[in-house]
Amino acid sequence: MITFLRNNRWSILWGLIILILTLMPGNAIPRVPLWIDRLHPDKLVHLFIFAVFTFLLIKGFGKKDNPVFVRNFPMVWAIMISLFIGGATELLQGWVIPLRTADWKDFFADTFGTMVVVVALWAHEFLRQE
Repeated sequence: MITFLRNNRWSILWGLIILILTLMPGNAIPRVPLWIDRLHPDKLVHLFIFAVFTFLLIKGFGKKDNPVFVRNFPMVWAIMISLFIGGATELLQGWVIPLRTADWKDFFADTFGTMVVVVALWAHEFLRQE
């Protein structure tokens, strides 16, 4: 268990950062000028933080001294965990967090960030084998 935690320390840390940022009350989030807000930069932030999270999960799960069921399917586990965290944080924002709302577009951005990394790593592996 200690080895697994050590192998995944960066994804665990990044996951905690995601939880802190996404579960902050609405009045604790800095406001941006209206013209910037109209560009929806929050969607890019969601895409970025979940792309990084998924990448860290895949790299951590793929290490050789992890349990076989994790090591053999790092992308599957990373996708499931990323989508779960993305969905759970949106639901919590809608039901529990003051001055926050659930937004399916945020969840879509989380999912897109996850899938961008999965496709990029899959393509990298595929091209490397040729």
